[in-house]
Amino acid sequence: MDRAIAVLKALGDAASDLGVTGLSQRLELPKSTVHRLLTALERGGLVEQDPETEKYRLGVGLVKLAGRVLMRMDMQQVARPHLHALAKICKETVNLSIPTDDDKVINIASFPSPRMVLNVGWVGREMLPHSVSSGKALLAYLPEPRVERVLAEGLPRFTEKTITDPIRLKEELAEIRQRGYAVAREELEEGLSAVAAPVMNHEGHVIAVISVSGPSFRLTEERLVELAEMTRETAKAVSHQLGWPGEE
Repeated sequence: MDRAIAVLKALGDAASDLGVTGLSQRLELPKSTVHRLLTALERGGLVEQDPETEKYRLGVGLVKLAGRVLMRMDMQQVARPHLHALAKICKETVNLSIPTDDDKVINIASFPSPRMVLNVGWVGREMLPHSVSSGKALLAYLPEPRVERVLAEGLPRFTEKTITDPIRLKEELAEIRQRGYAVAREELEEGLSAVAAPVMNHEGHVIAVISVSGPSFRLTEERLVELAEMTRETAKAVSHQLGWPGEE
């Protein structure tokens, strides 16, 4: 078993396909042993051989196995300890949101601030994405056709600061992609501000958003920047645990 794992690791680390001789040299194993291991791994779909070069690479069977593992990982369960740690550090309300089928956002978990001014129940609340930090963080990483669909449905105003101009919203989405987080300053409710960062899956698709919200008198411009960095790092940690191969 250890030798078979060593073969898989060697193929995974190699910049190109490897033959029996190359693997034998790397692993310091007899060619006969390497050939036997490759034959067994090929039967299981874990490696595949190029019929022209007769060299080996990792097989699609590994992708299928990895996919099953990743599918079974409960995103909320993975995120929960990270959210708890973030809430403990920042002492503001931390939320986990996911996109709906029609690209709205809905909160599925919340860690209320011990300094909460109003007891607002965010879990289960569905919101239009242009008016909240979590929604803007989602929109920034969606394919263009889906963003256009949201824009076509209209951008209703909730406060004087709600973004209702599609061009301005697109400009902000580009800024969000550049810095890695979104900010909403009293765009849904007066007196409430928030920051948010996307959670990515193993394919690099946004599957959730982590946000930190609080009263605007506490979330000053300077404090928003601090919270944004903490939120972004938390979202990256969750993303990596879910298999996202992006930046460290």
